[in-house]
Amino acid sequence: MKCPTCEFEFEPTGGLQCPRCGSSVSCSTTTCAECDACSGIVEQLRRKGVDRLRADGGTE
Repeated sequence: MKCPTCEFEFEPTGGLQCPRCGSSVSCSTTTCAECDACSGIVEQLRRKGVDRLRADGGTE
């Protein structure tokens, strides 16, 4: 995955935060094909749900 802020290429398996600049990548700003951080469909749904809650001002 490529960080949208600093263009650093990193593996998202450790999370969706860039190890170089600390920028967080959201599931709503990238496609699953670009990311590959989720182990399956359930993880994809969970991450997308968490992203939507954060966008609405909620917490995990």
